[in-house]
Amino acid sequence: MLKSKYVWQTKVEGIIPNERIFPTILENRDIYDFESFFSMGEESLINPYLLRDMTKAKERILDAINNEESIMIYGDYDCDGICSISLLYRALKKLNANVYYDLPNRFIDGYGLNLRAVEKIVDMGISLVITVDNGVTCIKEVEELNKHGIDTIITDHHEIGKELPNAYAVLHTHISDHYPFKDIAGVMVAFKLSQALIGDEASELYDLAMIGTIADLMPQINENQAIINLGIERLKKTENLGLQKLIEFSNLDIVNVTAISFKIAPKINSSGRLGRALDAVKLLVTESHREVNELILKIEKNHSSRKKLTEESFNHCEKLVNPNDKIIVIASDKLHEGVIGICAQKIVEKYQKSTLIITVDNEGYGKGSMRSFGNENILDLLHKNKDLLLRYGGHSQAAGLQIEEKKIPDLRIGLNEIASIGVAPILEADMEVDLCNVEIDTVQYIQDRSFFTASYLFKNLRVVKKQILAYKHTKLILECHGVKYDALHFNSLEYYYSLENGDMINCIAGLNVNNYRNRKKIQLMLKDVECNDFQVLNFRESDDFNKDINWVKHDYLLIDDEIILNNNVLDYLRNNHKMTLLIGPKKIKANLTKVTQKRELGKIYQLLKEIKEFKLNILFRRIEYNQVIFRNAVKIFIELGLIVNNDDIYIVKENVIKTDLQNSKTFVQLVEKKKLMDLIYYDYNSHIKNYFKEILEV
Repeated sequence: MLKSKYVWQTKVEGIIPNERIFPTILENRDIYDFESFFSMGEESLINPYLLRDMTKAKERILDAINNEESIMIYGDYDCDGICSISLLYRALKKLNANVYYDLPNRFIDGYGLNLRAVEKIVDMGISLVITVDNGVTCIKEVEELNKHGIDTIITDHHEIGKELPNAYAVLHTHISDHYPFKDIAGVMVAFKLSQALIGDEASELYDLAMIGTIADLMPQINENQAIINLGIERLKKTENLGLQKLIEFSNLDIVNVTAISFKIAPKINSSGRLGRALDAVKLLVTESHREVNELILKIEKNHSSRKKLTEESFNHCEKLVNPNDKIIVIASDKLHEGVIGICAQKIVEKYQKSTLIITVDNEGYGKGSMRSFGNENILDLLHKNKDLLLRYGGHSQAAGLQIEEKKIPDLRIGLNEIASIGVAPILEADMEVDLCNVEIDTVQYIQDRSFFTASYLFKNLRVVKKQILAYKHTKLILECHGVKYDALHFNSLEYYYSLENGDMINCIAGLNVNNYRNRKKIQLMLKDVECNDFQVLNFRESDDFNKDINWVKHDYLLIDDEIILNNNVLDYLRNNHKMTLLIGPKKIKANLTKVTQKRELGKIYQLLKEIKEFKLNILFRRIEYNQVIFRNAVKIFIELGLIVNNDDIYIVKENVIKTDLQNSKTFVQLVEKKKLMDLIYYDYNSHIKNYFKEILEV
């Protein structure tokens, strides 16, 4: 039995027919006018002057341009921040501004405007700083700029602290009472400023605003949906050389939200994760064909490096997991800071526990990234251990921290002492559908409209085949009423090792159309799986059993040749009853044929007759023979009266009467044990499963 990781819920009751799938997706997202939703455009963009301080900010920037002042755009290293810098830089360049840009080094400065950056800005002779996607909490930094007569305009969307910086102007939806929609990305605040500065020409920047909005996971409603619609259309005919190259190197079949989320945005983000975010900014602002060709190769290299680092770091983290921890805490000097957040999330998903991963530098300080499992509030856990931390922040599901290396053991203890075993989190599917009744045109229609978050509950699918792709992904072939479907689970082998052919499963998955060699097929993207039946997992041919077994997270009972030989199997199974039986590789590797066939036993008996009397421990030094086989043969001969044991000296009796092997209890037991070993090591898994289901009455 494979239990689901989550508590499953569907947004609507019943099994939804094919013709109602798309309308139900829309209704689940409160979209009741589909045509209007996807045609939202410029008329839905909110007046930028409804943001508080917009007029003040615009006038200060125009004065700086007229007076030929030097302007610094200071951003952030994620995709939203990179797009924000690029967008505003392009807008200011249209006004012939004397403008520079910069962002923090994530490994030295951390997030946002910092005092090291302020020192550099002062040395450059900058007179106006515009922050994008950061700044609203930079009290000290803005004050330091003020001391040097440098004005600061803050454009941000992050949570506001107890007080605002003493900046020249602050553009933020949450302090703008007249701005009706609050949940916009940092890039959209920068776009609003650009609208105020360059008017209708800001339409050339829709693509950058759209990418940052999608990458920062903003809700796709209201003004956000409008900029997504406008941005996607703009991207299809973009004049931005960098974006043209990103599309070219991403091999996109279609430009939509899915393509941005899984192809374009990750490549921009990867440079930031490696401390090379300026490469991405340069790519998005350059007007040089030569430079853009050089930069795209750097971006591709950064992306490949990030993926490789993530895989290496995750494998390293797995070796450090303590399965007894309620909260997994991993610390190492061999981890790259840029990928510890991704690794923490992967550990959470695999081990179903909240996880903190800390990378330690050579000066004895650690930076950590923490992710929550279920409803566990990790920010609250960190707050209760704040005396051990240099700094921390985030929210209930994701947080970051800094700590002295020597205090990490105490933090591990502190977190585990107060950790609660949270209830399993909820995984909500849009609806339950009968997979066999879903038409490929329906899936294609949904896919083309970028509803990649849509998920479905499927029941009573049979696993008919499984395989490993690229050493790290699982592919299942699932059958529904005789029709076969591919199902994929990326970056995990859990379902490869936790399921066997013939298992009946339920699952929650997304759907897409796989167009391989011009053959279109519906494909499932697995999110969670359950198998409520009795299972037999077959590891009998595993080359690395201790490693492979780590993928099996649910309860199981191990059975192998050693367990069969040393136990009453029926008692063992019933006393340790589990709904999953796992067959391990052979341990003793003894050929029981030698003690279950008369001819083979006769050969051993003739050998012993020639020796006449012996001690087993001494005999084993003189002859090469499997000790398990030899001990059981001797036991059989004793039970048949052919050998006697006097104080561990075994004497072969002479002139004995022939007897039936069935008179030896050991022989009879070994015959049955051999049959069972032959079954589990040589028979079909379906036969093995039926045998154990029958004797266990499950």
